[in-house]
Amino acid sequence: MRIATTPSTAVVSPDSRGKAARADRKERLAKRNAWLREVDPGCQFHLLFDLIPGVYFFAKNRQGEFMFLGRNNRERCHLKDDAAVIGLNDFDVNPPDLARSYVLDDARIYATGEPLLNRVELLFDHLGIPGWFVVNKLPIWSRAGEIIGIMGFSQSYDGRAQMLQPFHSISKAVQYIRANYQQEVTLDRLAVVAGLSTRQLQRKFKTVFGFSPHQFLVRTRLLAGCRLLSETQKGVGEIAYACGFGDQSGFAHHFRQNIGMTPSQYRAREPFVSYTATPRTL
Repeated sequence: MRIATTPSTAVVSPDSRGKAARADRKERLAKRNAWLREVDPGCQFHLLFDLIPGVYFFAKNRQGEFMFLGRNNRERCHLKDDAAVIGLNDFDVNPPDLARSYVLDDARIYATGEPLLNRVELLFDHLGIPGWFVVNKLPIWSRAGEIIGIMGFSQSYDGRAQMLQPFHSISKAVQYIRANYQQEVTLDRLAVVAGLSTRQLQRKFKTVFGFSPHQFLVRTRLLAGCRLLSETQKGVGEIAYACGFGDQSGFAHHFRQNIGMTPSQYRAREPFVSYTATPRTL
């Protein structure tokens, strides 16, 4: 009499499965690392940032010396090619007060190992004109597990809005603010212009820019104030009213809070001219 038997099924322990998964992961990472070692250092992924509107890429070593600057950043600093970038630091390409704040940001990243994300900062373009940018910085880790530098990028509001086409509706509100910042601008009016409810408008502004329409309005007025302080001899009170602030004290309060100095200190600061910059025509 033949007795039917069922094939035995080997039981794989959770520990064995874990070892197999770890071995597979290690093999995959080794394959990627071998490929990366073949890539020409001058033809790495940072070149992609040159194709994104309004984006300024950088990477620097532990000593704070730039190793890479994206094309937009090189144009801002009047640098002709990659080789001219290497060895420069923040103080070579930025106003002293801003350079000091960037160095402090870097020190925090080195101390904590944590990235700095979606920070709004005032930056200057190739003509020395200020603008608001969203900044992201990440630590660069060595194979030995040490931080050997920092990489990051800043993105202008214009560039950020161009990338986010689903939020095209808020661009109408942005344009309205820029055209009418000297006057009273209400949230209700902006919502009508954008074709959104006030709640939708605030939510989309927060998603795209990281802050409210009112904060965007204040920053727009401050930028206008920066230009008037730099390019005219008008009094601070006159500039405050010309930029839409109700009084000089309100202007001074927001200026110090957002830019880190008083309007008078900003006007008296050392003028920023990159060492390779061509003279600015006013």
